[in-house]
Amino acid sequence: MSNRVEIFYKGQKALLNVFSLWPQNERHWRIFHQVNHVHVMGFWVLLFDLLLVMHVVGNLSSMSEVVRAIFVLATSAGHTTKLLSIKANNVELEELFKRLDEDDFRPRGVEEELILAAACERSRKLRDFYGTLSVAALSMILIPQFVVDWSQLPLGTYNPFADHPGSPGYWLLYCYQCLALTVSCVTNIGFDSLSSSLFIFIKRQLDLLAVRLDKMGRWNSAGGSVEQQLKQNIRYHMAIVELTATVERLLCKPISMQIFCSVLVLTANFYAIALLSDEKLALFKYITYQACMLSQIFILCYYAGEVTQRSLDLPHELYKTSWVDWNKDSRRIVLLFMQRLHSTLRIRTLNPSLGFDLMLFSSIVNCSYSYFALLKRVNS
Repeated sequence: MSNRVEIFYKGQKALLNVFSLWPQNERHWRIFHQVNHVHVMGFWVLLFDLLLVMHVVGNLSSMSEVVRAIFVLATSAGHTTKLLSIKANNVELEELFKRLDEDDFRPRGVEEELILAAACERSRKLRDFYGTLSVAALSMILIPQFVVDWSQLPLGTYNPFADHPGSPGYWLLYCYQCLALTVSCVTNIGFDSLSSSLFIFIKRQLDLLAVRLDKMGRWNSAGGSVEQQLKQNIRYHMAIVELTATVERLLCKPISMQIFCSVLVLTANFYAIALLSDEKLALFKYITYQACMLSQIFILCYYAGEVTQRSLDLPHELYKTSWVDWNKDSRRIVLLFMQRLHSTLRIRTLNPSLGFDLMLFSSIVNCSYSYFALLKRVNS
């Protein structure tokens, strides 16, 4: 079972460990990872953010240059938040990964094994698809610019070598931009696929609970009396609620920041697509990046929304049992359990009134397009 559960986090954890985010037991490894983390955050992340901010501030009079830099700046701000959040909560995340393989969440029987196997496969395919799309978007930003016109940097950052293309300093900055953007891409692949995999895991646990509710009270079902089965399922539901609360607490801040940055990225990309409609290569670059950004927001909202949707179905699953034939004490427990199930599980944003779901996704897209329309009208 442990090898199967590891598919929800092991690959992403290894990918993110390039940035030395996880705690180490041995002293020499702790020192090495501390030095590496300071190096990555200082040189490849924060310095890159600073160069982007300097470029935006220095070109406020040129909307095309601001747009060229803002979509990378917003992406970089999002990935910086993710790295800082993981580092700050790395011990709790390690405990969460161990929690996934505890007895509370292990399948019982062939049917539950198949449900969990399907979840593992779905998590793997999502990780591979999102990783491929992200690398494709990264390649479209970096490679065509070098092939078509290497005298211009692939990204809009502060460039002290603008008057000396081809100089050693220029090529160092060129390579720095490529590697820094790759760091951002790797972070997003690791964090976003990890978050979505955890949402998939919670949703599958709700599926297992629905299966157990359906079997409850049947003559051929194992697990003792109806009252005992009810208490077992209540404890199982409490464990799922606790797991969901832990995931929400650890992930809501970086994902909420990602949502805010995504609005800026989508708005800038909409404007760039409209502005560069005659430049085919640049247009294709921005369209590819826009597709990647929309996919990033969609998978986070969709899989978190699936948790909410499945939670809404649980009261109906409990009602479909043969509770009318049970004794008075069991029916009383069913009533209390039903009332608890009506408290829907949601992965909430920093604003507790909003949850990550498809409604939020559509709101983000609509809001971004509205800002784009306003920006285009102001600059027309």
